Amino acid sequence: MRILSFAFVTIFLCAGPAAAQGWTYGVKGGVNFSSITFESPDEDRSLDWRVGAVVGGFMRFPLLSWMDLQPEVLYTVKGGKEEAFGISSAVLLDYLEVPFLVRIPFAGRKYFIVTGPYFGVRMRARTRTEFSGATEELDVSDSVERLDYGLSAGGGVEIGSIVIDGRYSFSLSDIDADIDEVKGKNRVITATVGFRF
Repeated sequence: MRILSFAFVTIFLCAGPAAAQGWTYGVKGGVNFSSITFESPDEDRSLDWRVGAVVGGFMRFPLLSWMDLQPEVLYTVKGGKEEAFGISSAVLLDYLEVPFLVRIPFAGRKYFIVTGPYFGVRMRARTRTEFSGATEELDVSDSVERLDYGLSAGGGVEIGSIVIDGRYSFSLSDIDADIDEVKGKNRVITATVGFRF
């Protein structure tokens, strides 16, 4: 939480001077639909999609007349789930994530597309198992790599100060910390609503 607090303080301290240079900033929140794909020499498999939360802030400043740079700081919950024989299991991965996005507006700057890399630091890693009316949570931080990075792409619409955004993100790194031939990768569809100041 100290890292998250520092990131938000940094954004808002920079926001005042940035606004004077044509920069804007805002806050956003929404939902993730996430899964984890496991790649191995024998067989690839994916967990079912699960819903998690995402919240954070963004800044935006012009690079060219037709292109903006939009760095963000997000607290995002990823993972996946499985159900079998009446037992429901979920993996919950909490990240502090920093996307660096190129934003290209069009149609009078009402619509936009975004793309770019993201870098994430794992804050928590848990499994949650539900069976026979009971719930059990286990810390699995030792099995999940501390760092994750990948690519994001999407688009949205800006209506006045309201920004509606959707994107797809996927890991380029292996998040499975176990020493084996299996590679784990996050797959996330994110939908957010934000407010630009």
